[in-house]
Amino acid sequence: MIVGVVDYTVGNIGSVLTALKRAGAVPVVVKGVEEAGRVDAVVLPGVGTYEAAYALARQFKEVVLEKPTLAICLGMQLLFESSEEGGGQGLGVFKGRVERIKARKVPNIGWRYTHVVKNSEIIAEGYYYYLHSYGVRWGENEAYTAYIKLEEKYVAAVERGHIIGVQFHPERSGRTGLELIKRFLAVAKR
Repeated sequence: MIVGVVDYTVGNIGSVLTALKRAGAVPVVVKGVEEAGRVDAVVLPGVGTYEAAYALARQFKEVVLEKPTLAICLGMQLLFESSEEGGGQGLGVFKGRVERIKARKVPNIGWRYTHVVKNSEIIAEGYYYYLHSYGVRWGENEAYTAYIKLEEKYVAAVERGHIIGVQFHPERSGRTGLELIKRFLAVAKR
């Protein structure tokens, strides 16, 4: 399976490419919509700043709506309606607003337990690696699949159909993250 990793040109995507290879995919870097048209699935990685990433990601909205998509950290945040970071609009795939998290220490860095509240073929409860200063507050939403508890609850995973977003970094979450990527690929092949 060929998986296109969107390159926002403002961060390192090497660990995402490596994790996809380990999971059995053939990852390719995509910088334009034309390139994305030739892949089987898409990853919106979790590196960069919101403004810079959104400028490129908005070009990929139709691709995200059509192809299996795994959005990681910043990539997940781009799927929501808006963000406090950079005062930007989001792609509006999911309802919610990205805002600065409330935690003892910001950014939230490290292994955190992720609570799953909805059956998912891809998201499993357990410890994942987080690195973020912004997030979406937990609330009633049928797409919200998992949460992380800081000073408040925040969305850890969201999914609807073929679109999966995770606030954590599966590519940096060891075996647990690799298994999640493998499950995403298995579902994406259907």
